[in-house]
Amino acid sequence: MFKEYEKAWEQYRNGLDIVSLPLISWEFYNLPRIEQKEFNAVQSLWNEKVNYNTIISKMKKAIVVTDANFRIIFASSSISEMTGYDYQEIRGRSPKMFQGEKTSEETREKIRIAIKDKKPFKEVILNYRKNGETYYCEIEAHPKFDKNGNFLNYIAFEQAA
Repeated sequence: MFKEYEKAWEQYRNGLDIVSLPLISWEFYNLPRIEQKEFNAVQSLWNEKVNYNTIISKMKKAIVVTDANFRIIFASSSISEMTGYDYQEIRGRSPKMFQGEKTSEETREKIRIAIKDKKPFKEVILNYRKNGETYYCEIEAHPKFDKNGNFLNYIAFEQAA
């Protein structure tokens, strides 16, 4: 019975003017939802929440979140497009990994002071992609605190300038 069905299906498919491709994964559909779920878990203790969809969809910015030790604990998939690094390559590392020889020391110092004082900042910095190419990155970063005022994370909204 199944052989007859398979023959009929093959005959039908061969008569179509289109080429069907096998569906390998639903990951393309789930990625934004998985990413948003991970982001929401990161921000669950923050006293002020961020609307993930607004940042990703409307503002078209990448999101990078660091822990209290300034190690990357979350990055949206758009960071990969901008830097060439896969999320697994940057997780647990400092955002300084994107800086290099030609990155302005003056801009680095402004960022260091803001981070030390746990203040928001907005800077344009010369960064390096994985392949060594440079690009200007506009970074808008904000410290995040819990309801008791304890520092938890820095969140940065980034885009190639």
